[in-house]
Amino acid sequence: MSKILDWAREPTTLQGFGLLAGALVASWFGVESSVSGIMASIAIPLLVPQKPELQRVASVVAGAAITEIGKHALFPKTPASTDDTKST
Repeated sequence: MSKILDWAREPTTLQGFGLLAGALVASWFGVESSVSGIMASIAIPLLVPQKPELQRVASVVAGAAITEIGKHALFPKTPASTDDTKST
């Protein structure tokens, strides 16, 4: 139990929880999903305990997640266009 409390008291853990809460509030108020997704992705490495090996892995995962979110934000899916005009 003390390990969990020690982890929860780390400044980076508190910052990570703050970012996650901010991402949830942002999506609640209708901020673009790319913004709240990036905030949540940035929080991932902060929630990992202060161990260098785990921090490196979490940073790589967060970087990949931010890249994917960016791809979807830059190229939003558009519905298939239908041609309503008929040639006569």
